[in-house]
Amino acid sequence: MSKAKIGSPLFILREECKKDLMAVLGELSEIGYEGIEFLGLFGHKPSEIKSRLDSCGLAAIGDHVGFGEFAENTDKVIAEHKEIGCAYITVGAPGPDGLPGGASYPETIDTYERIGETMKAAKMKLLFHNHAGELKYKVKGKTILENIFDDTRPDLLQCEPDLGWIAISGADPAYYLQKYKDRCPVIHFKDYIPAKTETGFMFRPTGYGAMDNAGLYALSLGCRPDWYIMDHDFAYGRDPYFDLKISLEYFRSLMAVTDLQLTFRCVLP
Repeated sequence: MSKAKIGSPLFILREECKKDLMAVLGELSEIGYEGIEFLGLFGHKPSEIKSRLDSCGLAAIGDHVGFGEFAENTDKVIAEHKEIGCAYITVGAPGPDGLPGGASYPETIDTYERIGETMKAAKMKLLFHNHAGELKYKVKGKTILENIFDDTRPDLLQCEPDLGWIAISGADPAYYLQKYKDRCPVIHFKDYIPAKTETGFMFRPTGYGAMDNAGLYALSLGCRPDWYIMDHDFAYGRDPYFDLKISLEYFRSLMAVTDLQLTFRCVLP
């Protein structure tokens, strides 16, 4: 049975956050989310955000910080997020499609580990969040995502798998949950449907698309995560709070049903 909590991302609410971040936090608390994964501070001081989170009964899960900003201002970024109460800070690839960008691959790996060392000293954890790009190409017979994790120390860089983006890339989310089951403290559930659009898909609230959420949730229990994030990027004209609400309701039901199944198995002779 999972003791993990359910958090909300802010990406789908990015326009609302620009207008009034504090109101957004209040709305998410009312819906029933337990924690928030930030997308920047939207001009607010860490102390202001911490105060608002406390008043709403919300935990600060973490934040997404750009690779370049984090590399250049490591101590400042960590201090600000420690003040908010974040347990994690998430970074992505420095270049498009998961490639090193302006730095060489060894320099990128060294930077992840340097930041990870500083995070570890602050009693926080550095996460890497994937998109589809890190799974497009293979080097040495492995995807960019696998190379990044296989070439870094697990105690310095942990995995925040976005299961939807893995599936959209054509890869198998179950493979990555199993391979890195000891490195996934935060897991993003993202759903989608195939569509005749430029991208070939459209995002959907968790539980309302093509993803095998039930199977992946059962498999994710082996990761012993702290948080599940109900993540999708666009509401396509729907109220994003509505999408986040039905995602939460679906996932709570999924967790309850799975827990009942596990309990039933445990009492069988």
